[in-house]
Amino acid sequence: MTLNEIFSIIDEDLKLVEDSIHHNIQNKIELISSIGSHIFGSGGKRLRPALLLLACKLFDYKGPERIYLSSAIEYIHTATLLHDDVVDNSVLRRGKQSANSIWGNEASVLVGDFLFAKAFILIVGSKNIRVLNILSNATGNLAEGEIFELVKTGDLQTSINDYFEIIKNKTGVLFSAACEIAAVLADAPHNLLNSIKSYGDKIGVAFQLIDDALDYASTDVELGKKIGIDIQEGKVTLPLIAALTNANSDSLYSNVKEIFYKDSIAEDDINFLKNFVLENRGVEDTIKQAHNFISQAKEELSIFHDSPAKTSLLLLADFILKRRF
Repeated sequence: MTLNEIFSIIDEDLKLVEDSIHHNIQNKIELISSIGSHIFGSGGKRLRPALLLLACKLFDYKGPERIYLSSAIEYIHTATLLHDDVVDNSVLRRGKQSANSIWGNEASVLVGDFLFAKAFILIVGSKNIRVLNILSNATGNLAEGEIFELVKTGDLQTSINDYFEIIKNKTGVLFSAACEIAAVLADAPHNLLNSIKSYGDKIGVAFQLIDDALDYASTDVELGKKIGIDIQEGKVTLPLIAALTNANSDSLYSNVKEIFYKDSIAEDDINFLKNFVLENRGVEDTIKQAHNFISQAKEELSIFHDSPAKTSLLLLADFILKRRF
């Protein structure tokens, strides 16, 4: 099943969100409009806005806030992408040239800052202090995750606990926030709020697990961005952590360490590390972890009555395991 089919019950709402995204990015400063049109027109899946909208459907909430708060979440997410591409020196994003490769790092960082500001203008417009707290905390946690990941760059002693702290903050937190906001808007009971929030957190973690696995087991075309970038940037993700544990070899560890400490990693080095991870079940173990999180996420939905929205959320969880974008 495709995402379009899964999201069919919120199709009209997604169109409203898309209109809101493009409308609010228009600015008298042409550079903002140009970069905004480029990155928002490059085929993003709008997973986080869709989660908020599906969760609103689950709670039968139809207020207008759901549209512009969905836009705000996409602005926050997109701002982090602009900043990430600068940090990672990425040249591809969603199969197209990244903004920083066209307009430069300074413009990308500043437009990212603009998107953060725009997001909070929309959030404050909801006049809901609980929503403001959720997204303020989420943005702070997201930044902490990115910084902690930077601190752990090139550290082959990175633990599994460190890794999960990073991905829960840098990815899980926005998925979780999108779901929690819907529950807050609908004034849902505490137990239902906790369940949908936990569902979002778990599928967000699974999403990042699959993303990290694909960096070792996919192609540029399939993934829509340059693969091997985690290796080149010295990011120690679960596929590598698991492979090092499974290999249990001092000589292989030394080979990996030597590559990570190089000033410039060659294509042969990347191929060596990819093969090392694949041969030592790093990708396999990472995908197993993703399956565990998806199973737990689906279990969180068992508290809800059957409905088209619940079905879509279950299907979305399954889709994340099969994604190749």
